[in-house]
Amino acid sequence: MELSGKVCVVTGASSGIGRQTALDLGRAGARVCVVARREDRLRDVMEAMSETGDGHSLVVADVAKKGDVRALKRHIEETYGRLDVLINNAGFSNERPLWERGGVGDLEKTMKTNFFGAVYCTAELLPLLTAATPSSVVNVASIAGRLAFGGAPAYCASKFALVGWSEAMTFQLRSKDVHVSLVEPGLIPTEGFPQTDALADPILRYAVGNVEQVSDAILDAIQHRKPERVVPRFYYLFQLPRILAPPLYRLAQEKLLAAKASRALNSGSS
Repeated sequence: MELSGKVCVVTGASSGIGRQTALDLGRAGARVCVVARREDRLRDVMEAMSETGDGHSLVVADVAKKGDVRALKRHIEETYGRLDVLINNAGFSNERPLWERGGVGDLEKTMKTNFFGAVYCTAELLPLLTAATPSSVVNVASIAGRLAFGGAPAYCASKFALVGWSEAMTFQLRSKDVHVSLVEPGLIPTEGFPQTDALADPILRYAVGNVEQVSDAILDAIQHRKPERVVPRFYYLFQLPRILAPPLYRLAQEKLLAAKASRALNSGSS
C-alpha cells in the first residue's frame, strides 16, 4: 500500500512506539490522527509532525472507554471522511500479584486497555476501513504474547489474547479486503517500559531493540500487507525452546525470575 495521502489512526501515540510511528507515517506522506490520554504529549507530537506536512490531527481518548472510541470515530468521519489504516498500539503494564488487594483489578484494567482497546477501536472504525479498501489494521502486541513471562501475568494475558484475536481476525476480515497485521516487539526501551534490567545485563542488552525498528516493521507490514513481524527479527528463535523443549523453556524462566528477585533484594539492601 502506498502511504502518501492515506488517513491513519495511531493509538498510544503520545510517546515511544506510537510517537515514532506517527512521525514516520507523516514523513511517508500520510495524514495522521494521533490518539492518547495525555493532551500535552499529543500536542508535542503534533508540533513535531508539522514538519511533515498538513492534515494531521489529535484526539484525546482512552481506548478502554467505548464513549471515547465513538468520539474518535466521529472525529475521523468529520475531519477526513475515510480511514485507510488503524494502528492499535495503546498499552501499558502496571500490576500487583493476584493475591494482593487490587491484583484482580489490575488484570482487568490491563485487559481493558491492551486487548479490549484494540477490539473497541477495530469494531467502531471498521465501517470506515471497509469503505476505503484495501485498508489495514496493525495490532502491536509483544513477544510476551508468545512467551509467558512470570513477572507480568496480566500483561502476558492481554498480549496472548491480542495475538490470538489478531490471527483469527485475519481470516474473518480477508473477505472485506481489510488486512490484519501483527507486530510483536521484544525488549524495546520506552517511557512505560524502560527495560532497565535488560540494559544492565551484560548478555540481555544485546537483545534490546529500539522504537525505530518497531516503526519500520509497522510501516513494512502496512505497505507489503505482511501478516506478522517480530522485532528484532531474531526473536523468532526465542519461540523455539517453548515449542521444541518445554522443560528447558520453563527452567530458563525460573532462572530469569530468580535473577530478577536477587537484583531487587540487593538493590533494596544497598
